[in-house]
Amino acid sequence: MSDEHSGMEVNLGCVEDRSTVVFDRTFDIPTPEGGTSRVTVAATVDIVRLGARYELGAFIKGDVQAECHRCLAPFHLPMEAVFNLILDRGERVSPSLEGVEEEDFVVIPATGEARYDIFPRVREAVILEIPIRLLCREDCRGVCMKCGANLNEGECGCAGGGGDPRWGSLRKFLNGESKT
Repeated sequence: MSDEHSGMEVNLGCVEDRSTVVFDRTFDIPTPEGGTSRVTVAATVDIVRLGARYELGAFIKGDVQAECHRCLAPFHLPMEAVFNLILDRGERVSPSLEGVEEEDFVVIPATGEARYDIFPRVREAVILEIPIRLLCREDCRGVCMKCGANLNEGECGCAGGGGDPRWGSLRKFLNGESKT
């Protein structure tokens, strides 16, 4: 297991024509509520060398330890993500890069060791794949508004509460109880 500060460093100097590197990592990502979620991923990176240029294709498969937004129960969310990246040891001079987004092209120094840490890209790809609304299951019933019991585990026994009283006027209108 490793933390956020450990890298997923690709040693480009070891790539002849093609190579595949696999990384297994565990790290934390921020949640909208201000906490963190633990993520475990396996990233498979295919590397193709084209002279001083390296084309990377990454496939990420993982598991996010999340908390359901309706019932607050912890659950595991499986996820998959992909990204492509072009690393160039020198300068961007080739017109063959049409259609490549600027953030998917990185120039690395032509001198020294040819290493590149893909961890920031993996982390970003994972964060972008996580849905805004985390649900333990599609039909999650949430919690009782009166006692806080998890309704997925059964009825709580509270008297069929009328819900939030601030919506009472609208409820009366929709039930035809309103005077016109």
